[in-house]
Amino acid sequence: NPFFAESNLPLHYPAFDRIGDRDFAPAFDRGMADQLKEVEVIASRTEAPTFDNTIIAMEQSGQILERTSTVFFSLIGVENNDARKAIQAEYAPKLSAHRDAIMLNPALFARIQKLYDTRGGLGLDAESVRLVERYHTDYVRAGARLPDADKVHLKQINGELAKLGTKFSQ
Repeated sequence: NPFFAESNLPLHYPAFDRIGDRDFAPAFDRGMADQLKEVEVIASRTEAPTFDNTIIAMEQSGQILERTSTVFFSLIGVENNDARKAIQAEYAPKLSAHRDAIMLNPALFARIQKLYDTRGGLGLDAESVRLVERYHTDYVRAGARLPDADKVHLKQINGELAKLGTKFSQ
């Protein structure tokens, strides 16, 4: 599968001549599974959160999923077909649930919250401070501070929106 390894083309451009519609589903599945494992490692670390072991680690997680999503969503925006429409309909709710699993992970959010609360004393440059603030804002807006019952409801809403959004776009 061409998504399982980084492209060796200039700037790591996708090898479109090697990518077929059959490659997307396995790449989405593996990409989501790999990223959830990576996130679990980050969230379950026993050492105190640092910019490197939390934010940078999150930035580096999900490489297969990132490569796959970038190509897939670019293609369906300009060159769609029935196979891609079926993949989009099947994977939109799965990708929504995947995002919720990360954004609503309480252990991961606790690490991000700790970095956010102490960002002024971490010795970070302005860009890194901004990244901590962006992560915090994104997680809060995604529902990380909600009570568990509300998170369950939010996940249902997000899944339904993913299905409806796909249906509308198609």
